[in-house]
Amino acid sequence: MVQEISELQAGLPLNGSRPDADLESALALLDGELAAAQKALAAAQRALKQATEASRQGNVRDLPRLLAGATEAAGAFAQTASEAQRSWAFDGPRHLEGGAYMAELLASAEAGELPGVREVDGHLYSFPVVVKVEARDLSLKVGRRTQRGLRPSAVVALLRRLRSQPARDNLRPLLTAFEKAYLAASGGEDGIAIPLKRVYELLVLRPGQGREYTEVDFLLDVYRLDRAGAQVTPAGRELTLPASTGTRAGKGLRFVTETGEERWYSSIRFDAIGT
Repeated sequence: MVQEISELQAGLPLNGSRPDADLESALALLDGELAAAQKALAAAQRALKQATEASRQGNVRDLPRLLAGATEAAGAFAQTASEAQRSWAFDGPRHLEGGAYMAELLASAEAGELPGVREVDGHLYSFPVVVKVEARDLSLKVGRRTQRGLRPSAVVALLRRLRSQPARDNLRPLLTAFEKAYLAASGGEDGIAIPLKRVYELLVLRPGQGREYTEVDFLLDVYRLDRAGAQVTPAGRELTLPASTGTRAGKGLRFVTETGEERWYSSIRFDAIGT
């Protein structure tokens, strides 16, 4: 037991995580430190178990040695845990604020062979979600959910799972909401192209609603409707997005599809059908 503890103590170089290292590498270094602490903890648990069994049996001869071994093993664990804590010196806020983290996410997506992941205006597009880095909170906004785990490989794995899940979109409420906002903007008339930004402004009239339903959320919903093909409301109006294009137009709102293709959206129109 003493030899095992000595080996654990000797095998823990305090290399630490560099503040300027990428997050994935810094966490890999910490993984090593924590693995050593886990090994030391297992050794302490074994030593304590031996001392406990000797106490139950009344093994007075071996108890002093076993208790001393348990104390030494516990000390070795405390040391390795402390070294793991001291080794973590990663500057998370700076990494997230400076753009290095976003670049790391893109590189991780490429290494993980997750196609169609692009950065647009500080957001990471990976349909069916858009990822926003919240540097102050050290978190991500994945769609509308807060994600505390920032490890790039884990984030890419999450994006892969989300992409592989079958679509369960119920687009009718969304289509109806767009129709109501459109009619408010067009004065109740059909067949008039209305700027999408005007429709968005009407959808978030309630104070604070713009924080809950951002322009990026709106754009994602526009693409969901566009992706689903022809859409007709219960009132008999067909949705069209006349300025949408698969090539860079340089105007309107830009979206990146799951294949990495850029689409630009500028206006929306509802046309009455069957009349």
